[in-house]
Amino acid sequence: MLDIIKKSIYLGLGVASITREKVNNLVDDLIEKGQLNKEDRLKAVQELMEKVEQQEKELQKKVKKTVEDTLKSTGMVTTKEFKNLEKRVKKLEKKLEAK
Repeated sequence: MLDIIKKSIYLGLGVASITREKVNNLVDDLIEKGQLNKEDRLKAVQELMEKVEQQEKELQKKVKKTVEDTLKSTGMVTTKEFKNLEKRVKKLEKKLEAK
C-alpha cells in the first residue's frame, strides 16, 4: 500500500526517474551546443547525479512524512507504533507466565 501511495505522489508531482544514461545524454547535448567543454563532462555528470540523488532523498522524506501524517489523521497506527505495542504485549505475556 505504501508503495502505491509513493508512486502516486511521484506521478502527481511529475517526478520522473532520471537515470545516469539520461544525465549523460543531457551533458552530451550541452557539449554539442557548445555550452559545456568536453573536459568538464565527467564532472558535470557527477554533479548532476549528486543533485538528482539529493533531490530524490528529500522527496522520499517528504513522501514518508506525508504518508505518516495521513495515517495518523485517519487513526491508523504506524508500523513503528504497532511494533512497540507488540513488544509491550510480549513483555506482559512473559510477566503473566512467570506468575
